[in-house]
Amino acid sequence: MKNTFVLCYLVGGILLGVVPLANTSLPHHVQELDSTETGLATVSHADYDLSESAIKLESVNGLSLYDDKTTVQRLLGEPVQVSHDTLFTEFETYEYPNMNIIFSDGVIQEIKVSGSANTIWIDDQEIPVSIEALIKTLGEPDYKADDGIVYQRQENVLKLFIDYDTGTLDSIAYYHISSV
Repeated sequence: MKNTFVLCYLVGGILLGVVPLANTSLPHHVQELDSTETGLATVSHADYDLSESAIKLESVNGLSLYDDKTTVQRLLGEPVQVSHDTLFTEFETYEYPNMNIIFSDGVIQEIKVSGSANTIWIDDQEIPVSIEALIKTLGEPDYKADDGIVYQRQENVLKLFIDYDTGTLDSIAYYHISSV
């Protein structure tokens, strides 16, 4: 049971604290620093066209969840660092600037993009890494969690980890629903 809890926490926590939007309001207002850094601007779902998104979550930064280490190295080159999980020994992380790729048994388990990255490529579409731009592109989230919002397309999941206290985007996780 403890291992299950830790695994869920490590790979996005979709099973912990997720509430379908049908049973709750949309994620509360978040604040994002404006480009002049002179103040905060309120970001609300009312500011966006929340029509059905054409994004299918088939790839992030040119990688699919079915790619292996060889494909990743061919596309991105050698990682800056490779680390191994001490608790879950089958997990290996390739660290690249602003992005970590977690493998299990040689296949991508999760792609985690830093909230400080400039852009992210989702399904061959370049999107600025900001709460506002991602919501505008992806549409209405499928779930709200205590630590962010979740988009699910078929078996693929994209979670925006948001610090609601500061209104900042901490990271973006892309993973397969079966990995949680």
